[in-house]
Amino acid sequence: MRFHLLGSLEVLDDDMPVPLGGVKQRAALGFLLLHANRVVATSKLLQALWSRDVPPTARKMLQNAVSGLRGVLTPHGSGPEGSGPDGSALLLTHAPGYLLRVDPDSLDLSRFQQLTEQGRGELSAGNWPAAAKVLRKALSLWRGPVLADLAETGINWPELTAIKDWRLATQEDCFEAELACGRHYEIIGELESLIEVEPYRERLNGQLMLALYRCGRQVDALSVYRRTRAALVEELGLEPGRELQELERAILDHAPALDLPPSVQRRHLLAVGQSAPALPVPAPVVITPPPVVEPSPVDVTTVERKLVSVMMVSAQLGLAAGDGDPEDVDEVHQEVAAVVAAEVSRLGGVVGGNVGSVFLALFGVPRTAEDDADRAVRAALAIRDRLGSVADVQIGVATGDALVRLPSSGTPSASGVLLDQCRQLMALAPLGAVRACTASRDASASVTWAADPAPTGGWQAVSCVSPRGATRRAQASVPFVERERELFVLQGLLDEVRDRRRPHFVTVLGEAGVGKTRLVHELASSCSAALRGTATAFGDDHGYGPLSGVVQGFSSPEALHDALTSLVGVGDLADRLCVSLSGLASGSPDVVADFPAWRRFLEEIADSGPLVVFLEDVHWANDVVLDFVEELSEQAGSVPLLVIATARPELLQRRPSWFGGKRNATTISLEPLSHNGTRSLLNALLQTRELSAELWQALVSCVGGNPLFATEYAAMVSDPRMPCVQNDVGLPVPPSVRSVITAQLDSLPFAVKAVLGDAAVVGELVSPGAVAATGRRDPGDVAKALELLEQRDFLRRQGRNSETGEIEYGFRHGLVRDVVADQLPRAVRAEKQDRAAAWFAEPALDLMPFMDRRAG
Repeated sequence: MRFHLLGSLEVLDDDMPVPLGGVKQRAALGFLLLHANRVVATSKLLQALWSRDVPPTARKMLQNAVSGLRGVLTPHGSGPEGSGPDGSALLLTHAPGYLLRVDPDSLDLSRFQQLTEQGRGELSAGNWPAAAKVLRKALSLWRGPVLADLAETGINWPELTAIKDWRLATQEDCFEAELACGRHYEIIGELESLIEVEPYRERLNGQLMLALYRCGRQVDALSVYRRTRAALVEELGLEPGRELQELERAILDHAPALDLPPSVQRRHLLAVGQSAPALPVPAPVVITPPPVVEPSPVDVTTVERKLVSVMMVSAQLGLAAGDGDPEDVDEVHQEVAAVVAAEVSRLGGVVGGNVGSVFLALFGVPRTAEDDADRAVRAALAIRDRLGSVADVQIGVATGDALVRLPSSGTPSASGVLLDQCRQLMALAPLGAVRACTASRDASASVTWAADPAPTGGWQAVSCVSPRGATRRAQASVPFVERERELFVLQGLLDEVRDRRRPHFVTVLGEAGVGKTRLVHELASSCSAALRGTATAFGDDHGYGPLSGVVQGFSSPEALHDALTSLVGVGDLADRLCVSLSGLASGSPDVVADFPAWRRFLEEIADSGPLVVFLEDVHWANDVVLDFVEELSEQAGSVPLLVIATARPELLQRRPSWFGGKRNATTISLEPLSHNGTRSLLNALLQTRELSAELWQALVSCVGGNPLFATEYAAMVSDPRMPCVQNDVGLPVPPSVRSVITAQLDSLPFAVKAVLGDAAVVGELVSPGAVAATGRRDPGDVAKALELLEQRDFLRRQGRNSETGEIEYGFRHGLVRDVVADQLPRAVRAEKQDRAAAWFAEPALDLMPFMDRRAG
């Protein structure tokens, strides 16, 4: 027999599951297995099975459970007192209790402990690859939380916590070995997911900082430290440990000790597109895809239907390598691979491997951004330009629906006709050209295209309008509806800044598309000195996008010195400011922002006349920039400076101190338009177009008071080719609207997003019990997830169910439910629907006492 504890309790006899009886019998077996081959006192077993309120008949019930287990553990009925077929005792009565004899090799917990010790021995010996392999094998034994089915019944033994901590320590050891092997790119996603669940484990945070640093993301590494320190100080009153503090200092100093070991230095340099010294033995001429983690019970792969952008790059390596010598071809291949990896990573994509000289990249996995297509095309243009002197390339970009697999570790993958479409576009592209589908073209606002569609299909990308920074789709010129009060507040603050010569900081909060940027543009049209900087959505710049945008908006890099001398005169001050700001003006990726110089630059401009600085979407800015922006209004001198930052509500979680009633600071929250405001906006957008009453009602419901959604839906129904216009059928979700909603969903922790998917299947009103049954999850965990979804404004509380007493929630917007449900594969959705229907078919049960106990 084999016994499994690392997940739900399971006993296998010749690979067939053995029925284990009721909860008490299963719990008794689970506790005995946790103490296998050791005597467990009867009193201890009683305490484990009944933590409180032990019934008078408990001892008799335990004896019955043990008797039942002896029958279970002797499936062939041979041997006395729970003996196996060969007469070897399994479950014995042994004073002062019971003894369960188990072969260690038949118990997954014992095997996990053995492999962990073996892996740690390899780690101590410095044998990193062997340590990583053994520790991964140990972690693969896990199928879920230890004794997950018993834990769902309310059992919370100290042994379960100890084993959970052992698993975390093993994961940390595994990450240490893989970092030493140079696998920092592969483990970042797994580290980030684990830290969401265990934010206070300093070793995990330090490993993520080191992985980000080795990927060239110093700012993100430092942001992890600041976030960890804030959590420890604010919630536990503790400073980070000495090791984490020293790691932060080492990152700031670019300490050589953080570099990769020499044995893996060459691979790292190639990954970031730099040349590397030759090794004594030439690398084998073998072209392989990125490493794939072998499937194992511990790996959890999420399958979703998503809107993604796919890029394929074909490089003519033989032509570039002269006579085609294999070593020359491999050298060109490595350089092409490094350029593709660097540009795709810089713009937030994932390299999905290669077949020969054809490379695949995905944008929109594991997380969707609102401009995935734009980023994919810009990455393609950057690759084309960088490889122009290395190899002839053909590049295709396609955007559409795909079935995406997101493993808990390893590289995401996608399947569907979209990949065939991308391959055809790549094959039809001329050498040195980028060809994209119509959907990619329509979604790429920062790219210029050939005037006419190519005769062979698709569109040819020419160049980027803004090579650095995220240029999202320009908002259409739409009527300014129901924002007059907020505009009046901004105008009043600008007048106060002008009259009192005192800086002021304004944060405009609102969901995507609600009209934050439009509000600021309305203010800008009434004043003559408005500058704008934009924080990038996907980190493709040096991290100081807002600051660069302001400097570049005022002066070009070539004219910066002349502009500064006109402000402060000729002399040392102008020279120093020019040196400090030149990196921002040029958008150099190696820039380190000089915040005092930037603030002095703004003060000098504002001193000559009122200045409005617009920092757009600062929730995407890194923590270093946010620290500076937060202090700007307090540290700036007595000048008429109005700083307006637009952001989404998630900034409240990142920067609660922004909204604590600071001096010279105002927060404006934009709510969705009212029903009448939505109809007025749609009337203006549709003008005289005749629509049925049913279609009007569906439009208003889908728009939900969001001006961006109104613009997109109005454009869709204005197209006479749309079936919803001809037949009054259901309205599909426009791709841009879907991208906005999906990006919001992907910002949720994995487990919470999964609960939201279950809720979307349940119906318009959901409760913890229904959602837990649909997803087969712990009701207490589901209740907490629903509370978080309410805080994040995906759900809204609707009261309590009159029969069960549970809190019921409704979706804030029907589109959210539609998009979440559409992401579930058909088979998964059908299975969840069956479980939801079965739950509703059962008699109502008052779950309040159980839920209160779980919450406690």
